[in-house]
Amino acid sequence: MKYKGKKNLKSAQMDLVVVSPKGVYMIEVKNWSDSYVPSNNSLNPYEQTERAGRILWISLQTSVKDIRVTNVLLSIKGNLPYNKNYRSVFVSSLSQIDGFLNRRDDILSEKEVKKVVKDLKWFVTK
Repeated sequence: MKYKGKKNLKSAQMDLVVVSPKGVYMIEVKNWSDSYVPSNNSLNPYEQTERAGRILWISLQTSVKDIRVTNVLLSIKGNLPYNKNYRSVFVSSLSQIDGFLNRRDDILSEKEVKKVVKDLKWFVTK
C-alpha cells in the first residue's frame, strides 16, 4: 500500500490501540517538546500517527464492515498543536484523553468489539 502516493506501508509500531463500543483508536504517545518537532523532520509525529492509523485501518478491513480508525497523537507535555496538514490526526493531552474518548458515541456492538480484538491479537508483539 502506498502512503501519499510514494511510501510503501508495510508495518508500524503502535503505542496503543483502544477498541471499545466507542470505536477503534490508534494512539501514538509522544513526550516531546513542541520545539523538537520542527528540528527533526525525520521523526514527524503527525505523519507517524497517520501512517500507523492507515496500516491499522487496512488490517481491519475484513473485521467489521465500514470500520473506522481514529488517529490520536497523545502529547504527554500537552504542547503539540493540531497540524492542519494532518487532518486525520487528533491531538490530545494526557489530561484530556479520557474526556476525548468518553465523549464519543458508541458505534460498535459488543460482537464487533470482540471480533476486532480477536483479529488484532495476531499482530500483538510481546
